[in-house]
Amino acid sequence: MTTAHELLALQETDLALDGARARLVEIEAQIGESEALIAAREKAGEERQVVTQRRSRLSETEWSVDEVRSKAAEVESKLYGGTIRNPKELSDLDADLSSLKVQVAKREDVLLSLLVEIEDAEAQLAGAEAALGEVESEWNQHQAALLEEKAQLEPRIASLQASHDNQSPAVDASSLRLYQLLRERRGGQAVAGVERGMCQGCRITLPMSVLQKARSGITLVQCVSCERILLVS
Repeated sequence: MTTAHELLALQETDLALDGARARLVEIEAQIGESEALIAAREKAGEERQVVTQRRSRLSETEWSVDEVRSKAAEVESKLYGGTIRNPKELSDLDADLSSLKVQVAKREDVLLSLLVEIEDAEAQLAGAEAALGEVESEWNQHQAALLEEKAQLEPRIASLQASHDNQSPAVDASSLRLYQLLRERRGGQAVAGVERGMCQGCRITLPMSVLQKARSGITLVQCVSCERILLVS
């Protein structure tokens, strides 16, 4: 005959197995890149792209400034070279030179503005990369801890499963069915201890007749309220 003590021992194994399996599921759900890591990497990527785009604009602007400066130098050389004496041509060259100098000044202003923007963008990138480094460091540590815990849990689960498999055959079929049914209904706890005449599963005071029957150990006795199998120490 199966006793409440035997079922309690099986329950302790099963509860430990339930907990270990649940924790393993949690761990496996957390293994992999976190949302924080993905977000930090995306942020750094966006800032890097901004820097790249602004550097590209800077390069184009520098080329543009050099081009206008070169044209201005050519015009200035003609204007003051002494080879051209026609007043109309000289007047046109002077006007062209003034226009080109204005263009150079405007483009140099754009160049300076871009240099400031690049400096700001590089500062933003440095901050984003530093933040990414911190997140990656924390993520790596967390992943290592998870993998270590997983490596410890898997053999523990196997050991608990082996204990369950060894204990189950000792329980008669009808008792095992009752135990499993109550486990499903009562959150894994099919067996409840009795202290001071009270069921520790639902905290009600048990009738004396039920207590006496449970103490006898002749058969499995269930709580009149929660239906758990009672174990009187």
